[in-house]
Amino acid sequence: MTPSFPNEALPDEALYTLLCKYLLDEADAEERAWVEEWKERDPGNMALLVSLGKVLDTAAASEKTVAADTGYAWSQLREKIDDKPALIAIKPKPRFTWLKVAAVLLVALSTGWWFLARSKPEQVYAGPISAVLSDGSQVQLSGGAKLALAKGFSSNNRKVTLTGAASFDVQGSAENPFVIILGHNEVKVLGTRFMINYEPGAATLKVHVSSGKVMVINHDKKDSVLLTDGMLLQSDDNRPSFRIASHVTDMGKRSLSFHDTPLEEVLHTITEVYDIKVEVMDTDLLKLPVQANFTDESTEEVMKSLALMLNASYEKVNDRQYKLK
Repeated sequence: MTPSFPNEALPDEALYTLLCKYLLDEADAEERAWVEEWKERDPGNMALLVSLGKVLDTAAASEKTVAADTGYAWSQLREKIDDKPALIAIKPKPRFTWLKVAAVLLVALSTGWWFLARSKPEQVYAGPISAVLSDGSQVQLSGGAKLALAKGFSSNNRKVTLTGAASFDVQGSAENPFVIILGHNEVKVLGTRFMINYEPGAATLKVHVSSGKVMVINHDKKDSVLLTDGMLLQSDDNRPSFRIASHVTDMGKRSLSFHDTPLEEVLHTITEVYDIKVEVMDTDLLKLPVQANFTDESTEEVMKSLALMLNASYEKVNDRQYKLK
């Protein structure tokens, strides 16, 4: 029986047997489709498949030794998994191939099951939901968001994987930071309240810090940035490098707060938050201080307010471009 997906999880022994069949090209079309969909669900699933492939290669290299006593191998395997029945009906295959599967599972169980299981999440939360994790961290997941806790998650092992939008309230710990995996990016939390929106399909990432500090790391580019109160980080396919804005009090409501802030800095924040371009015709304006608060105003309303308080005027070139003069 091929397991249902994705609502019903497989027991470990059945999952690893199916993955072995997939790697050995012994799975039928329905089983292959199951694995293809499973490995796309979470980066940890793909890592698990790669790890199993490495163990498979190791077992295959010593296949003659393992195959010499297959009865003993299977008896040890059954003891390790407490004789729990697999939920997949395995079709008979050539003896040579399934000796390799027995060897792989026996090696995994007897010499380092943790190597395979470490990428498997301990628990998965699906939004919309509010949750308090075992380390005391509070999480609010938006609809469609998923948060997967690492195997063995605790106050000493605080690693999670996120897709979608979520707000966090995390207690700081220099020795055991709270780490959020976002594709090729990683957020290392140093104690803070913050919000993340990560959409892997569109390769978009937003990180907003309400209070405290977080470090965002891009492992591919070996780039990192430290965010503090009111800072917003964004990246996407069109502009993949980290873009930083300050004075953002609420990312969802586009709440901005400026207190005697030079116009040059104000415009930098506005262009990032509203995704527009503002050309300043009179550069003397850039040094003038701005005292203003905006909450969910339109771009037109923001530009009109800035022009009024600076005794200047503005011109709309198009929907994404303005002139201030």
